[in-house]
Amino acid sequence: MTRRIFMEATHIVVAMADDEPQVRVQMKDMLQRYGAEQQVEFTVHEFSSGEELLKSYRPDYDLVMLDVEMGARDGFETAKALRNIDPAVDLLFVTNMAQYAIRGYEVDATSYLVKPVSYYALSRELGRCITRKRQREATDALSFSSNGVVSRVPLSSIVYIESVRHKIIVHGFDTRYEFNGALKSLLPLLEDKGFFLSNSCYAVNMRYVTALGATSCTMSDGTELAVSRRRKKDFKEALAGSIG
Repeated sequence: MTRRIFMEATHIVVAMADDEPQVRVQMKDMLQRYGAEQQVEFTVHEFSSGEELLKSYRPDYDLVMLDVEMGARDGFETAKALRNIDPAVDLLFVTNMAQYAIRGYEVDATSYLVKPVSYYALSRELGRCITRKRQREATDALSFSSNGVVSRVPLSSIVYIESVRHKIIVHGFDTRYEFNGALKSLLPLLEDKGFFLSNSCYAVNMRYVTALGATSCTMSDGTELAVSRRRKKDFKEALAGSIG
């Protein structure tokens, strides 16, 4: 039997914080153009200030584009706060002043662009961002077979994995996959990639845990998952480690 290979298309989730609406429109237009030319799908979340971005931030972005000169909390202050939440996300500063670029090293910024941003300059940085994401996903992915189709799902896109009888259910923010198997067989792959067993049924991506209660944890997608009493202490320590 011929087995088909399924690979998720490259999907880049972008947070764009700029207090100038016309700049956000321009940048979105260029992202759409790049996506059409390079077969890349972009999801863009717009914010008019650093405060607005931080208030709703969840660590599932691939790229954060920050205007340097913004209101009470400028791009650098926003970036410092973001690094406490998400140390791995790509940060791209957008500024009117080239001399600000050196400060990007303080927050491990990927690069910076000077306004007015050219399509060529943005394309170059997008290409680098996508290359880094693909390199991560080449090794950090869950592969499985279902109905003759071999799928490969990046671990970074998985919120949690559920075991129901003899089935594995993989939950993403907007995706769901099912295949036959046992959760324990996945543990060697998952345990050193930021996943933790909250109980015998759930392997949780600690990156997407937003709250921990007495008997459950809340995920970025709003799902509440049970945390067993026996695992609570270790789960709490793992969560603290993933944040710090």
